[in-house]
Amino acid sequence: MPVTFEFVIEKGFHFAEAFGKRFGMPVHGNRVYLPESLGDGYIQEIQLRQGLSMCMHRYILQEEFSLKRLESAGPSKMLTLKFDCRKVVLETGQHETHLFAPGCEAEMGTGNFFTEILFPAQQEIYFLVINVARELLAEMLHFSGEESALRNRILSNPSFVLNVLMPVEMESALKDFSNIVPGSPFYLLRYQIKALELIYLLFASITESVNHSGVIINRSDADKLYQVRSIILKDLSVAPQLTELSKQISMSPTKMKTLFRQIFGDSIYNYFQKARMNEAAKLLSDHTVSETGYILGFTNMSHFARLFEKYFKMKPKKFKDNI
Repeated sequence: MPVTFEFVIEKGFHFAEAFGKRFGMPVHGNRVYLPESLGDGYIQEIQLRQGLSMCMHRYILQEEFSLKRLESAGPSKMLTLKFDCRKVVLETGQHETHLFAPGCEAEMGTGNFFTEILFPAQQEIYFLVINVARELLAEMLHFSGEESALRNRILSNPSFVLNVLMPVEMESALKDFSNIVPGSPFYLLRYQIKALELIYLLFASITESVNHSGVIINRSDADKLYQVRSIILKDLSVAPQLTELSKQISMSPTKMKTLFRQIFGDSIYNYFQKARMNEAAKLLSDHTVSETGYILGFTNMSHFARLFEKYFKMKPKKFKDNI
């Protein structure tokens, strides 16, 4: 069983303090370190300005760790923007190899429904949460008339979530936070600049891919759609079967497809293929083109090369040479 930390997002909630209380660890400068039994690293909270704060997670776990956000009552004036990217740490002889885990993602939504994030042991976690007031976010984004549906969702939708796979630019911006030293000259300004960059990159991805239909997704259905996503990402060598997926979550195929696109911004199959190609790009740093294709379930390497080129505008061999 994983080590579990349960929390509820309420007014005045302070993640580092709640975590420190749960595990008996002191909090200094809004930073709390993990107990040695759980892993090596820390959680840091930073207030950037009124209505804008962030919480950074930087650690490698010794045990499985589950973060459970419990359901809270009523709509929230704040939105939660999560950026999750992690690496698998593999021991190879006397050295360690770091491979990206599939499913690096960014997510925006209300913090009033149940979610669970499971971090396996031996993963290097880059996890950042930005909390932003709805009104402040709408003000910063300067929505045009064509984006009124998205603006209305941000300002008034009581319960929603939007999710996108993390592009390379967003991964890079996320990792830049690790290079900022607390207490260095203008470090809070640097944090704020990088946070705004992530917000920009997230909305650039959302406006490219998400259907702004304004459908309100209830919490039970959201849980089921995240279950679908987990099934898809568990084995990227096997294409998703819609009929089987709908049976597993007890939802009609039509409703499942509609809500999946609403949350994750794409069809189930396209989401699978994007995750598959992102994983291929990461595997190519340590595997040949053929090995990468076979790992991801391709028997026809020409088909794999064509699909890879469609997503990355170059053949996998050239991509690997550039690495």
